Amino acid sequence: MEESFARLRALIADEKPREQYNAVPLPLLATPLGAELELAAARRWAQQIAARLASKRLPAATSPRTPGARLRVGFVSSDLRDHAVGHLLVECLERIDRSRIEVFAYSLLPREVSAFGQRIAQAPEHFVDCSLQATEDVARRIRGDGIELLIDLNGYTTHAKSEIFALRPSPVQLSWLGYLGTLGAPWYDYVITDRFVSPSAAQANFVERFLYLPDCYCPSDTKRAVAKRPPTRGECALPEQGLVFCCFNTSYKILPEVFAIWMRLLAALPGSVLWLAPANATAALNLRREAAARGVDRARLVFAPRVSLPEHLARHVHADLFLDTTPYNAGTTANDALFMGMPVLTCAGETMASRVAGSQLRAIGLPELVTTSLADYETLALRLAREPSLLARYRARLAANRANRPLFDMARFTHAFDDLLQAAWENRSSPMPSSIAS
Repeated sequence: MEESFARLRALIADEKPREQYNAVPLPLLATPLGAELELAAARRWAQQIAARLASKRLPAATSPRTPGARLRVGFVSSDLRDHAVGHLLVECLERIDRSRIEVFAYSLLPREVSAFGQRIAQAPEHFVDCSLQATEDVARRIRGDGIELLIDLNGYTTHAKSEIFALRPSPVQLSWLGYLGTLGAPWYDYVITDRFVSPSAAQANFVERFLYLPDCYCPSDTKRAVAKRPPTRGECALPEQGLVFCCFNTSYKILPEVFAIWMRLLAALPGSVLWLAPANATAALNLRREAAARGVDRARLVFAPRVSLPEHLARHVHADLFLDTTPYNAGTTANDALFMGMPVLTCAGETMASRVAGSQLRAIGLPELVTTSLADYETLALRLAREPSLLARYRARLAANRANRPLFDMARFTHAFDDLLQAAWENRSSPMPSSIAS
């Protein structure tokens, strides 16, 4: 694996022009390449987008802003549906102060016919299904709607239409939530973040300027439904006794060095199991093979079946400790675990994607569960597993902090979010500092 990473580093660092540049930025967030190479890859990706649009321009905006009018904010996403980003975002959209801000949501996929699909479609004042529209038509619609701040919730993720932003339909354009790194493109003014996820020293590897929320970059849905009857351990294919480590992150985030730690933990704790997210057949086969190669019974890796979100949340009751991945942390999965009262152990690195779980832990008042080296991560995981009373105290603190810490205080979050958007607009024509804070 290290040889592969070395070849990838050399490819990205090589500045020789290429007709086609194939290093897709998103998967790189899960590799130990570092922020400097993430920026280089994102810049080249953005240059390819710009080249495809070299001859395309939108007509100039013709409608002047009405003095005293509400700020018009647009959100563009393919994930305004039963998706991790949608689930984090929905309550924030519902709570935005409509006396100050008029919200438009532009969905890149068809409106979802489900209870959650209906909820998120009703959250903004204006929900626009753009799934059948060409990129330029979507950009023209945004320009015609007079959007003043436009937020990209996709970045370089699946179903994104980055070309919309490259056409500059809005005077202020921001990245947030869906992509945890720089987009490397001059058409983004800001990335919405927080001071732990993005320390000021990290600005050198971002094209976008940091726009700081005061507590945590991440919104939450405190209204998310939880199934009334959790499944039994047997129904989850878990043993009736024994410690349950879990990680519900997607399998591509699991790197060999972290997996090796997990296997050492299982070896040190007889009867324990590792409960993982649903994986495709190839990933499950590979992970079980690697467990066996490290002397761990394949059966001690348990893959959770895919179920509805309320059912998934309910089954968290059977897990003892969430073991995070690095350098691509848990985002929504950490939020779900903390919401359900399960402690999360993370290892924060230097990149944005490696610090998001730590931000959530700090916002819920459990900074001790944020380690900064894999050695400390392993040591603390083993201690928590061997000292049930210590783990129980963290659970008790987590339960107590739910009501009085910022992570799940969505009134506080959204008020700060509204203020931040207003500040970004009001400062648009001024020489800007390297960051703006709410």
